[in-house]
Amino acid sequence: MRRAANRGRTRAVVAALGVGALLSCLGPTAGQVDLPGLDVPVEKAISFPAGKELEFPVHADSYEHSGGNHVRIEVTLLRGGAPVGAMACDGFELEGGAGCGSSATHMNSGCSMTVPAGGSDAIRVVARLANRSNSASFEGLSVYIRD
Repeated sequence: MRRAANRGRTRAVVAALGVGALLSCLGPTAGQVDLPGLDVPVEKAISFPAGKELEFPVHADSYEHSGGNHVRIEVTLLRGGAPVGAMACDGFELEGGAGCGSSATHMNSGCSMTVPAGGSDAIRVVARLANRSNSASFEGLSVYIRD
């Protein structure tokens, strides 16, 4: 009996550590930009040195959609208010049909960029639907910044 209880506790601890490790891989390390919704650009003062590799996982606390789509993110690095680098990618896939989800974080390997010479002192992020003929709504939409 005692061995079975210990095995159960061990499995629970291992599962919790696995979930924690996964979340640490996808969560922000350099910051995050919280978006109030689609098509609303948000700027945030975050500095990055030249040559730094950045990745941009996309997180939504909850979402609903009809029809297949992608949440397209557009990231612009700024220096003194002027654009110095830009990247756009399909960061979050909404599969065909209608659906919903909660607490989802997605990482597309194409959502990355290298900070250009001279570095940057701010970032601008906007999320858009790739296919505007389908609809989607989000709560807690964020773009994480991993370095």
